[in-house]
Amino acid sequence: MDREIVLPGALPAAFESACLIRCAGVAPPPGAGLAPTAVLAEFDRRDAATRLSALLTDLGFVAGREVRTGGGRRQYHLERVGVPAAQRVAAHRTVATAWRQGRLALLHAETLGASAPGALRRTAMAHAAWRAALLAGGRRRRADQLCVSLRDPEMAAILVRSARLIGVTAQVTTKPGCLAVTVDAAAVRRLRALAPA
Repeated sequence: MDREIVLPGALPAAFESACLIRCAGVAPPPGAGLAPTAVLAEFDRRDAATRLSALLTDLGFVAGREVRTGGGRRQYHLERVGVPAAQRVAAHRTVATAWRQGRLALLHAETLGASAPGALRRTAMAHAAWRAALLAGGRRRRADQLCVSLRDPEMAAILVRSARLIGVTAQVTTKPGCLAVTVDAAAVRRLRALAPA
């Protein structure tokens, strides 16, 4: 049986979408959004929700955002990103396929020349993974390091590999309830340059 693929031109956007969703943690339960919308991810940051919505739109989906506010004196805002229920299966399939392809491209051990199409694709995937993590991962900045907190061990492994491909060293430590991917201060400026326009 032939496996589906995401075409190379769409792969960076689709892979970044997959990374944003994985960095968001557990997806909301089915039917958690407005009735006609299938919610793909929930964020506590507007810029992450805006980015995922834009990427999904670029991929041909009708992406929408919904903001929920709760709490008493300490209010919180939850940003949900979804697609029409009729596009749910296609969106999940695209994101899952892009994750598989991007992960394979990043973790493949083959040595490639710097200008080879595979090397360029690998670098694009590395940039996409870190863009997503900087937007949607739980970030902490100290004077000497930047730490991104995640719950997904596969995403943490992708960030370590991606950092190496970008020329940065990253380490993973286990913390209660999550994993922390840390880079030193010298790498922060290089990673910040990956922020979406």
